[in-house]
Amino acid sequence: MPVKYLKFVNVILKNNVTINYNIEKELKIRSQNTIARFLKQTLEKHYKKIKNVDIKFNIPALKKDMQSKTSSLMSKTFK
Repeated sequence: MPVKYLKFVNVILKNNVTINYNIEKELKIRSQNTIARFLKQTLEKHYKKIKNVDIKFNIPALKKDMQSKTSSLMSKTFK
């Protein structure tokens, strides 16, 4: 799933330290690939220290894109 559908990611470590990564804010500065690479590296690097990962999705944007892609697919299918 593209990173543009995420609002934020909270990584809670076993020592109760929370790392908050605001994706919406970062998308204005960095590319999706850069953010995805950073998230992957961070999660892999701290895998044994992580207690929990909270992810918040941008549901309206995801729903809008899914509906537009579904309608375009259906219009191509049933011509």
